[in-house]
Amino acid sequence: MGGLVWSFLYLKALHPFGLAGAELSGDQFAGVGFRFENATLVGWTRGEKTWRIQARTVDVSKDRQRATFRRITQGYLLKKGEPVATVSANEAIYNTITGNVSVPGTAEVKVKNGPSLKVKSIYWNAAKSRLACLGGVSATIDGSTVQGERMLADLEKKELNISRVQGIIRLEKT
Repeated sequence: MGGLVWSFLYLKALHPFGLAGAELSGDQFAGVGFRFENATLVGWTRGEKTWRIQARTVDVSKDRQRATFRRITQGYLLKKGEPVATVSANEAIYNTITGNVSVPGTAEVKVKNGPSLKVKSIYWNAAKSRLACLGGVSATIDGSTVQGERMLADLEKKELNISRVQGIIRLEKT
């Protein structure tokens, strides 16, 4: 689960997966063990790729329990190694203990062959392929837009549940 981050202990100059230019550096800020710049990291849960995030900076905490991605350029949630959703956000946090990823601020999520979502405070449970949002959601589905208070998406079952919904549903595609 957290083996990826633990392996960073032994790195000297470059990311171990052959990413040219993904430099590793120390950091002056308290709590940061080291920093990757312009790096792409992949998360694994139970032997399966569950996410891939490319960011300008990745700070790994001194206790190696958290990796914070900043200025994300590409983010993917994966199931069986294949993208099931893309994520755009300024910041994401990977918990090496649980293997899950959270976005504390605003994010845009595009589910493959599904809706586009604007969400606040999302949490990706990699083992269960579930995406939870507790801070508000706006979904665009076939030209209709709905807003809700909370959301739970089960990407394995391909179900989206939004609570306390309001919005406009188009009866015909435009």
